Amino acid sequence: MTNFDPGREPLVAMPEPQRPSGCRIALTLTVVLALLFMSASGAIWFLFFREQPQPDEIDAPIVETMAVPPEPTDVAEVEASATEAADDVNRIAYVTSSGQIVALSPDGSNARMLTSGSPRFQFPAWSPDGRSVAAIGVNRGGAGIFVLADAGEPDGTPEPLYTDQEQSPFYLYWSPDSRQVSFLASHPDGMGLHLVRADGSAESRLLTIGGPLYWQWTANSEQMLIHSGFSGEASRLELISAVGDGTGDSIAPPGFFQAPGISADGRYLAYAEVMTGNSSLVVVDTESETTVQERHAGLVALAWNPAANQLAFTNGTDPDSTNFIGPLRLLDAATGEVELISNEPILAFFWSPDGRYLAAISTLRRGDGDINAWLDGKGALGKPNQQQNLPQLRLLVYDLMVDEGRVLFNFVPTFTFATQFLPFFDQYALSHRLWSPDSSALVLPMLEDGRNQIYIINVATGQKRFLAEGTMPFWSPR
Repeated sequence: MTNFDPGREPLVAMPEPQRPSGCRIALTLTVVLALLFMSASGAIWFLFFREQPQPDEIDAPIVETMAVPPEPTDVAEVEASATEAADDVNRIAYVTSSGQIVALSPDGSNARMLTSGSPRFQFPAWSPDGRSVAAIGVNRGGAGIFVLADAGEPDGTPEPLYTDQEQSPFYLYWSPDSRQVSFLASHPDGMGLHLVRADGSAESRLLTIGGPLYWQWTANSEQMLIHSGFSGEASRLELISAVGDGTGDSIAPPGFFQAPGISADGRYLAYAEVMTGNSSLVVVDTESETTVQERHAGLVALAWNPAANQLAFTNGTDPDSTNFIGPLRLLDAATGEVELISNEPILAFFWSPDGRYLAAISTLRRGDGDINAWLDGKGALGKPNQQQNLPQLRLLVYDLMVDEGRVLFNFVPTFTFATQFLPFFDQYALSHRLWSPDSSALVLPMLEDGRNQIYIINVATGQKRFLAEGTMPFWSPR
């Protein structure tokens, strides 16, 4: 497999690694600190009302913008493939400027309002069966968890499955069987991991407490691999039962990472473990009980290929890095072989459902493109609320089948996508999907002409197509 270092000529070399003094990339660190030291309720209100109001346009005309020259012979095929429903679902849900949720087909047809009136909603997540959307709703009385059917017209505000004025929810994640919604809410002792039945047949249940908390469901929806507290004595890395008391046997002393990973076939676990003098990325074969280790610097972010036992990961450039922005690498779980995929400063990456593609988002290197926030030559970004403009990012797609990578285009992300989704992309990638079910396209929110706009990106041609005005678009898994 060849290394992927796209667009060598127009790129400018990264600054020499330095021990961080403050925030190297506030895009990541600002929100990390916010979740660690601010109340979740306050963070929710800040993020809800930070974005500027925009008029709703559900049925806006489609406008095409070319990122790279298209391949005319492939456009019709790929567009038709992306539009065809997988099991008659293939839908995108997004949030309007007024805080309501709309679901529609990828070609812009069959738009349906799933909510109306109060509260304002955020982060819609499709159930794995594609029938429902779970979302967080907020009004001045507090925040709640709501499940919305993608059918018919909304009959007012649905009843919340959970609501609390003080212990407000701020993240949710469906169980693989679509029967439960797991979610995080603020708690006096950190964060509370709760479970609630999607049909509302039982009260929500507090499963465990920690801070911060990351987890992945097992495929049978019976257990969760949780990571709590980063590293140190108060941290936990355990496999816990969804019907138990929220505790399990310790797997290892956690290293410096965020979301743990379970391979698609359930055979391998991935996490970072504290080793002598450093942290190591560890992949455990649960069948043979053998391990593969890869030493890493700084924070590490990881994600399994959904169709093969390959682990993609990024990590900081020096041992004291407090973010995972760095080169993208691929680890083969069976052989332990590690290959460099991209030398770009990658801040997020997402596997396509068929495991063929890795979509990656990188920061622009100093002097490369219009990025207004490189300060004092150190590569640090100013705090988002102190900047008139958000920084430009770069979208890349790597094709594992042909060992080829391409830069598609640069874009400016929306505020919420930049400050809440990207810093925790490894957890959000488990619950909120950017890829189409057939792996032919991505959906992304962008800030263009001062407006929050949603685009469909054809990964074969690099073509982007306007879908709607709004934020937080996520594709159904089917």
